[in-house]
Amino acid sequence: MNLRFLFIFAFSSVLTCASFSLPRFSSQMNLPCQSCHINPSGGGMRNTFGANFGRDDISVKAWQEEYALEDFSTKLTNFLSYGADFRFLGFYQSNTSPDVSSSSFFPMQMDLYFNLAVSKKINLYVNPAFGPYNRLEMFAVAKVLPLNGYLKLGRFAPSHGLRYDDHTSFIRQATPFRNYGGQQTGVELGLNPGPITLMGAVTNGMRGDLDGALSKAVFGKIEGHGNLGLINLLAGISSYNDASGGQKLNLLEGYGAVTLSERLTVLGTAELIQGNSGTMSVSSDINQRNALNSDLKQFAVLVQADYVIVQGFDLKFMYDFFDPNTDVKSGTAQRYSGGFEFMPIGGVEVRPMVRYTKDSILNRNTTDLQVLFHIYL
Repeated sequence: MNLRFLFIFAFSSVLTCASFSLPRFSSQMNLPCQSCHINPSGGGMRNTFGANFGRDDISVKAWQEEYALEDFSTKLTNFLSYGADFRFLGFYQSNTSPDVSSSSFFPMQMDLYFNLAVSKKINLYVNPAFGPYNRLEMFAVAKVLPLNGYLKLGRFAPSHGLRYDDHTSFIRQATPFRNYGGQQTGVELGLNPGPITLMGAVTNGMRGDLDGALSKAVFGKIEGHGNLGLINLLAGISSYNDASGGQKLNLLEGYGAVTLSERLTVLGTAELIQGNSGTMSVSSDINQRNALNSDLKQFAVLVQADYVIVQGFDLKFMYDFFDPNTDVKSGTAQRYSGGFEFMPIGGVEVRPMVRYTKDSILNRNTTDLQVLFHIYL
């Protein structure tokens, strides 16, 4: 495979397609992620604007007016607020080779957020992140730098690439940021001069919270957004390099999104992975994939299209691709997904999806029926 050509092709295709998005709301509204989130690098707890947007602008308007709580607020006091994300998945899976079926229920995410405003420009953010993974986040954010910039200190997940909400996607599973993970201890700073966002961080990497070694993880990201009439554009490139613990991991991700008339959004992202010490699995059989070494290169692609039929009801289509070794011609995994998102009232989302995975790495084909329930504040 000509890896450089494929990367450039995938990235440029994203920018020329009709429209792509993830996070699609950022592209739809032509706003950076920090417009809706307490965390200036995006994701997690929503601020007042984000909470109101999630309740008033994306749910079924008539049902929201009839059933929503009046004067809803996530503020406990004028300096303490809270938020939450709860994702629960039910699925049925049919495999071929071997011909077996399975079903289960799974709590994908159980996050409860708290934000303490120490002053007008300094906040203390805490996410205990209940669940099977050590995803504790606790950091201080000081929005005191020029160019609408900030300084962040503590334990957090570097905002590498698109912070995609489906951790089963290949673009997430092939990196340390799968399962909503990748939390590390370190320092991050960001600048937001107009339509451009610049971020950088130095952390202990995946080694742990207490690490006296000189080898660290370094993260960098540049993202821009704008519009041409009714078309909103978003594009970025992100790099993560982790040399902690004697292991070397290099991630390079390019991504983009296009939204037409705040209705059709197409998003795409392509990732190069080299030297990962972990494993990658399309299915639940994680250990069936070979561990990566420092010379092995992998490649993952995600393409997603969302179309708003009416407010509160979106159609969704996705394509995933994963190559576990770009130096070998055979052995890839592809996934085709289709479904819809239904948001009856603010804070509630239901997402039924049908997914077909063709996996020549594990020599199996899989059909999944999934229903995701998302409760958020």
